[in-house]
Amino acid sequence: MLFHVRLRFGSPSSPAVTGTWDSDATAARKFRGLMGRYGSRADVRIKLVEDGPQGEHTVRS
Repeated sequence: MLFHVRLRFGSPSSPAVTGTWDSDATAARKFRGLMGRYGSRADVRIKLVEDGPQGEHTVRS
């Protein structure tokens, strides 16, 4: 299973910066770090997504 963290500035269709990890603990740590750095900005969207056999689903946003 893979875990993606996506950071997007602006609208939902704007380009995103994505990191991918095998470890949920690592992905969660990266998510928290981005939340601490960019989470207070109104134009930022940060998601932690789990990519499993049935497709992707958002774990946190």
